[in-house]
Amino acid sequence: MMRLNFKKLICLISIVCITVSTYASIDSIKQYKNEKIISGIIIDIDGIPMPGVNITIKGTGTGVISDINGKYELLVPIKSTITYSFVGYQTQEVIYENQKVINIVLREATQELKDVVIVGYGSQKKASVTGALTLAKPEELQKVSTPSLSNTLGGMVAGVITRQSSGEPGYDQAEILIRGISTWANKNPLVLVDGVERDINLINSQEVESFTVLKDASATAVYGVRGANGVILINTKKGKMGKPQVTLRTEFATLHGLRFPDYINGYEFASLMNEAVSNSGNTTVLPWTQEELVMFRDGTDPYLYPNVNWTNEVLNKNAFQTINNLSVTGGNEIVRYFINVGYTSQSGLFKEDPQYEYRTNSLSSRYNFRSNVDINVTKDLILNLGLGGIIEDRTYPGRSANDIFTAMKKISPVAYARQNPDGSPGGGVSYLMDNPWAMATQSGYAKQFRNTLQGTFGAKYDLSKLVTKGLSISGKFSYDYYYYNEVLRRKEYEVKQYLGKNELGEDQYNVVRPEQAMGYGVSQNSNRAYYLEASINYNRNFENHYITSMLLFNRRDYKNLTAENSTANLPYRRQGLAGRLTYDFNHKYLVEFNFGYNGSENFPKGKRYGFFPSGSIGWIISNEKFWKTSFINHFKLRGTYGTVGNDQVGGDRFLYLSTIDKGVLGYPYGDSQQWIPGYAEAKLGVNNITWEIAKKANIGIDLELFNGLISLQGDFFFENRDNILLKRGVIPNITGITSATIPWANLGKVKNKGFDGTLEIKKTTKRNFYYTFRANFTYARNEIVEDDSAIPKYEYQNTRGHRVNQPFGLVALGFFQDQSDIDNSPKQTFMSTVRPGDIKYKDMNGDNIIDAYDKVAIGYGRTPEIMFGFGATIAYKGFDLTLNFTGATHTSTFLDTEGMYPFMLEFPNYNILREYYDNRWIPGADNSKAKYPAVINGNNPNNYQTNTLYMRNAEYIKLKNAEIGFNFPAFLLKKIYLQGLRIFINGNNLLCFDHLKIIDPESNFGTGGYPTQRTINFGLQVTF
Repeated sequence: MMRLNFKKLICLISIVCITVSTYASIDSIKQYKNEKIISGIIIDIDGIPMPGVNITIKGTGTGVISDINGKYELLVPIKSTITYSFVGYQTQEVIYENQKVINIVLREATQELKDVVIVGYGSQKKASVTGALTLAKPEELQKVSTPSLSNTLGGMVAGVITRQSSGEPGYDQAEILIRGISTWANKNPLVLVDGVERDINLINSQEVESFTVLKDASATAVYGVRGANGVILINTKKGKMGKPQVTLRTEFATLHGLRFPDYINGYEFASLMNEAVSNSGNTTVLPWTQEELVMFRDGTDPYLYPNVNWTNEVLNKNAFQTINNLSVTGGNEIVRYFINVGYTSQSGLFKEDPQYEYRTNSLSSRYNFRSNVDINVTKDLILNLGLGGIIEDRTYPGRSANDIFTAMKKISPVAYARQNPDGSPGGGVSYLMDNPWAMATQSGYAKQFRNTLQGTFGAKYDLSKLVTKGLSISGKFSYDYYYYNEVLRRKEYEVKQYLGKNELGEDQYNVVRPEQAMGYGVSQNSNRAYYLEASINYNRNFENHYITSMLLFNRRDYKNLTAENSTANLPYRRQGLAGRLTYDFNHKYLVEFNFGYNGSENFPKGKRYGFFPSGSIGWIISNEKFWKTSFINHFKLRGTYGTVGNDQVGGDRFLYLSTIDKGVLGYPYGDSQQWIPGYAEAKLGVNNITWEIAKKANIGIDLELFNGLISLQGDFFFENRDNILLKRGVIPNITGITSATIPWANLGKVKNKGFDGTLEIKKTTKRNFYYTFRANFTYARNEIVEDDSAIPKYEYQNTRGHRVNQPFGLVALGFFQDQSDIDNSPKQTFMSTVRPGDIKYKDMNGDNIIDAYDKVAIGYGRTPEIMFGFGATIAYKGFDLTLNFTGATHTSTFLDTEGMYPFMLEFPNYNILREYYDNRWIPGADNSKAKYPAVINGNNPNNYQTNTLYMRNAEYIKLKNAEIGFNFPAFLLKKIYLQGLRIFINGNNLLCFDHLKIIDPESNFGTGGYPTQRTINFGLQVTF
């Protein structure tokens, strides 16, 4: 299967290359007579010379680029048309009629390129947009050196909240939310790449031409059922007219792991064991004598008195990454093409055992290919073909990263040495078999292969000549195929418990588990999806009246090709209609109507289709005659309201159907009590289940001041999410309905409101000094209106009125200082006896008892309510410097479970973080600054309750990325036949200012896992 798919990819690449080479040469072979040399200089409106401007003879591949002083020379045939183009500026055309000198002034494309934005199923001029959307600049995203595009978005886009909780290669993607959380199930936005639903992390940042985030109902209503959580639109690069331009970009980075687990050493751990026994009331028989403690400290006997730093034994400090891309673009009036091939590789942090020939450290390699070809068959018919191929090859240890980091938390530094005297892995019985070093280096390996093929074919036919001006029809068909294969060569390594030496001085062992042969297991998965779209569009101007309209049909069919049961094997299908109508009067008054009409298989007949309309209005006040304020160039007010839907409930299907399990349950029958298999309800269907509905309103403002020096956009948003799909939480067990059979129902309601906005200040001076400052801000606060939970005894425990995923726990007042303090405090019921140094809790209901009824809402949820970013770029004579900061607040986490709960599993195991050790309550000491309870021998359920003592403020500000680069001047490059040469160095995760210090503030609850990394990246970009 892998070979077959690879052959398909090679064939597709070959077809594109043949097509491109054929069309690209059509006009290049033409010869012109009466050619003459012209010259000139190109400047901007401020009189500054413009290097790098493309000057081409229209309809040919012939052209030059202006030098550092904006000057050019070109051999031109008489009566030919000369085109002057530069990204971000209006293209100009001049007919050559024997002029010797042609000087050009280029103006920024404020009403041309810059103000055309991508919207749902189309594009609009930015000035006429009334919905809430935000654009991310691809060039800024490309400055973040990461294989995962989702990791470039943090603090870069208003309305977008991200959190990257892991740095493991291949699994380091960030969670993305648009305007926070409004539901319990699927919260992810819809991601469309070239109009097709695809994985955002399979897109190479060098392939991105535009990146648009749709946030309100007006912008997303055309997606109906999939628009409730917002939409991300990514368009890949298209070919540009001109001779072939080849760009090579290569990058190499070192990755430095951040905030590794810092555990105490063997001497400290053994001393803490003595302290725990003493705190538990036994001061006569301690686990370790002073002589033995010394042996832990000086390493006299590293096998019986080990001192193992598992972090150092398992993890390297650094890893490596390389990202390489080679692209070609060019074309003429008939065909335009863009081709990109890339290779990305990122290694992991796990150490390896050199005795093995196979790799056990993590390694993620990706090969990607993308091509887009646009062909003008006639002046009215345009065809486009897009092909994408992504091949991923990954290697991991035989045990997962999560297993390895969990073992590092469980196995103490005194449990055993990394290796026994005979070289075998150290170990013990039960979970002590999980030697972290052996799990990373001796447990074999896993190889994963992923193959993704993406094909898109589109056509647009202009009917202006045949029917009426402004009328066109379009069609699109895409086919995506995904194949996954994993070969697991896991090995159970030998586990021997070292017992010491016998009388003869021979090492003695207890063989817990013998070494086993390397296993072989294969798991496979594949799926395919096709998408069909057909639309009719009408765009027409009638003097001061501007009208656009669209009606579109689409259908998506997804099928799991390796499903293991008949239900999962059935295709997932969606189809529907989408429409848009916009009206613009004299570029002042704007009205827009959008709708989506979609069907879902999850609902019964009569409820499968939903209609999701939205409307919006806008007023460009600055275009009114009465507007006399000269420093405000553009001032627009916007307002929208509409509904969108959601049917995502975690993969469950056909919610209206009941299913029966056969043979799962039974009963004894007859005198012999023979067991007779029976039938049981596996899932209860509901006939009145329907869509989850989001009603959204948005009020926005767009400002441009001082001729574009300052740009400002702000939006207030409000959302009521009704009919949220939940499983009932108040069905008593006496009904016979278990948690597994509880049906879905439209039970939940959530409110969400907030604000997001962007600010940009930019200026280019006459001395070629350029600067820009940008900032964005997002605030999204949700509130549960109804979640069908049982009404609690005390109102303060009611989840209604609180956030989705709001933590509840006890309020810690500090620690009991002595027995008198315990005797004069409410009775704490979580264990039979509390001691001085245990956590003291607040009695919330005044019954003089501390129990579950005293748990209240504490802190914030894990997802930030506020996220922001700010940055700046300065450039002067080829040099440029960019800084981007990102931050989040109104977010909490817990430093709990392993590492912070000493001896939680059993005495004397579980590793202990230095954070706990250095800040614990110690009997007889000055405990005024103690942050954690005293240690005892064994489990302490009183201290291990969810509480505010272990809760931490997870807000942060990070220097997310920085880049410094130099673009070599054109006059130097001309001598070596290059169009562009840039060298740069950038870095990610460079600084972090936060309250946690011991783990990354974006980590999940607990004491962390695979760490994120700081990236220092060196790069070179050459354009031929």
